[in-house]
Amino acid sequence: MFAKLGLILLILVFGLLAFAGGMMAPDAWRAPLQDVAARWRDAAPSVAAHVPATAASSATPSQAATTVSTNALLVTNDVAQAAPAAGQPAYALQLGQFVTADDAGPLEQQAQALGLPLTRIAATDPDRTAWTILAAGRFPSPAAAQDAAARVQATLRLASTPVIRLPADGKPSS
Repeated sequence: MFAKLGLILLILVFGLLAFAGGMMAPDAWRAPLQDVAARWRDAAPSVAAHVPATAASSATPSQAATTVSTNALLVTNDVAQAAPAAGQPAYALQLGQFVTADDAGPLEQQAQALGLPLTRIAATDPDRTAWTILAAGRFPSPAAAQDAAARVQATLRLASTPVIRLPADGKPSS
């Protein structure tokens, strides 16, 4: 009991001494550290090779005629099964999921400038919340989409781009 209390007090005293030492440190010591911290914080992430642009289009992405479930867009391990007889499924990279269609605008403009074929998908989640999903590309397989994911993420500075299955009527606009 006393050992734990002593350890806690030791940590608090050390923290107070470190704080006081930092506050009393001369400006000549603090300035270089603040410069390094500012450069590190403001540094832009490194960008990999540019994604080759296909023909750029000024057309706006198509809006899906019907609303789909967000669960229907997820790609799971069963993708390797035979495609349905009606036709091959198409896959894309999800660039973002937005509460309103207007929220997708800035990212959509950035992707259009690169000439990426875009698709807007109106979707609802299991709680019946409406979403607008912005997807890039039209790939024949999840592996083909995954191959392009790193380039798209680096170019658009996105943390991730999950592979999704496009709805049957989801056609890219460019």
